[in-house]
Amino acid sequence: MLKIPNEQRIVIPLFVILAISMVSITLGSDPPVTAHALPNTGTIAYQQYMHVNIDPTNVIGTNKLSLGFQLSFGSLGVFQTNPQLRTLAQGAGFRIVRFFDGLTSQYIPSMMPCTSFDEGNMKGTYDWTSVDDVVGKILAIGAQPLIALGVFPTGGGPPKVPPGMSINVTTGLPNPESYAAYTSEWVRHFEAKGWPVKFYEILNEPETYFGNTPNVAKLGYYMKLFSACAEYMRRENSQISISFDYIYEKVVLDYWLAHNGPDVDSLDFHKYDEWRLPAQKTEEQIMAEAENLQTYYSVLQAQQIWYQARGIYLPIICSESNMNGASPATDPRLQQISGAVWLSLLLRTEILDGVSYHVYFELGSSYYSGSYGFGMINCNGLKPWYSFYLQNMVGQNLNVGDSLVSATTDSTALRVLAWIHQGTVDILLVNKSTDTVTARLQGVGGQISLSKIDGTIDWATPAVQTSSINSTQPLTLSGYTVALLQLEAP
Repeated sequence: MLKIPNEQRIVIPLFVILAISMVSITLGSDPPVTAHALPNTGTIAYQQYMHVNIDPTNVIGTNKLSLGFQLSFGSLGVFQTNPQLRTLAQGAGFRIVRFFDGLTSQYIPSMMPCTSFDEGNMKGTYDWTSVDDVVGKILAIGAQPLIALGVFPTGGGPPKVPPGMSINVTTGLPNPESYAAYTSEWVRHFEAKGWPVKFYEILNEPETYFGNTPNVAKLGYYMKLFSACAEYMRRENSQISISFDYIYEKVVLDYWLAHNGPDVDSLDFHKYDEWRLPAQKTEEQIMAEAENLQTYYSVLQAQQIWYQARGIYLPIICSESNMNGASPATDPRLQQISGAVWLSLLLRTEILDGVSYHVYFELGSSYYSGSYGFGMINCNGLKPWYSFYLQNMVGQNLNVGDSLVSATTDSTALRVLAWIHQGTVDILLVNKSTDTVTARLQGVGGQISLSKIDGTIDWATPAVQTSSINSTQPLTLSGYTVALLQLEAP
């Protein structure tokens, strides 16, 4: 800054300052500012633009992430019977669909193909009609199934198993060879049909059984069960991918490697940043935790530790996720713009960290007993909520293999991610605060196609706002906002 000695300082009348301050200026490398008078105060306030710096020539990585969703109580039956819901899912570019074998309800088809099991000869009787119908429709929308075999009941107790299968009184689990015979039938069945079904998990959320601070004996029982399943299933097809959603936790991974546990084919984890209603965390805390994949080990640390022990870099799968896992009454923010902003922060983190798949829990749901469930599409009328519109933005415009390019901002309220997709620079810009932020793009030029979602349109009737702007124009983001900016790559 130029310093003027006291004897040479010039007093400028206020009306001159006001006249000058009505324009946006740039001095050297200083950021452009807009000044305006505060009425009746005689003072001047300055609003500084936040800068978003994009360098399409500086490739910082390659995208590995594909998006997916869960089919559960809210949407499994609708997905099976309503082609309109499947069309929405296909159009958004989802590539993986997770479901459980053990769900039972009058509203959804049974995904338990084993109608009876004989412990004596470890063989079962199977009816694959519903499973084949759902899996065929998953493949038809261009996605792959991720099948979670075994579900623990909400109130505790042993996992749901085929009728006639015994639960071992010592372990509280099915006998490993019996359960492995059942799980291997899934692989054998799809091999016989020639269907490319690859991804399996053995028992959903097994920490329900062995504990968040694991009971070592129970962890050993689970490892023995997993080992038998992996052995039997890989005999049928050595190319399948088998894992479970708690493998990356420090105590579990340390035990697994120390006791020569069987290989897993991916590091799977679940991501919920709140579990209670009313929520105990502030929105600011929840937004911060969206950008943190750390528990005891982060998934990246777990990936490195597995590589050091077994010589393989495992892909990472977020196989279940939502802002708040509280149930049966669900958090109303899941369908609102704050839920979509939380999700955008998580997806950005996963893309930068090299995660391979993200599964959103779940595809659709309906209003019931005071809440809308976990869905991103309202099954009453098949109208999307904001979390679907966000994933539609990303899924249609980001492929595996797209180049990630340098993108930074000087604002703590903004997050930015940029990539090259089919000759287009795509810029995902997120305002994670409730404050209005005005941003300017730097490093790119030309006409921009803008799509955005924010709280200016009510969540009950959400819509994507689209426009065309010039890159020199400032962009105002009114509170929670997710915007996708697209322009021709240089």
